[in-house]
Amino acid sequence: MRKFFIILITVLSFNSVANEPTSTDTQSQYDNLLAYYFAAARTGDEQVIKQFVTAGIPIDSYNNKGYTALMIATYHGHKSTVDSLLNLGANACLEDNRGNTALMAAIFRGEFSIAKTLVSLDCDTEHANKAGQTAEQFAQTFGQDKVLELLDSIKPKQ
Repeated sequence: MRKFFIILITVLSFNSVANEPTSTDTQSQYDNLLAYYFAAARTGDEQVIKQFVTAGIPIDSYNNKGYTALMIATYHGHKSTVDSLLNLGANACLEDNRGNTALMAAIFRGEFSIAKTLVSLDCDTEHANKAGQTAEQFAQTFGQDKVLELLDSIKPKQ
């Protein structure tokens, strides 16, 4: 499967140069490539993700639902893929269409290990989504006591 993605990227790159496609063709090809990139995040295929990023796909691209690869990998519980994306430069502070962050996805899915990694980054843990909920409120809503303790431990002492 990995070889298929590498061949696909190579063929599309070659065709773009050889056939001088219209901007519509180029956008369609780019959208198709992004679909494979997000599928790799969903399945936790780090090698394919690295190939895409190395080939020039912006790591923080959004899909049609407003999710980044980091959000998708988080939602599907792929801790190693989350770590790889962060090491490649993914921005953990970005929001989806509803204003939710990757941290909120980790809380929603009960992925404490991923939440712990995301909390350690320099993102605003007091950020509220478009419904007005913060990560702490998410943790309360979904009964994530360990995350609540974690969030409480990083609050500035008054």
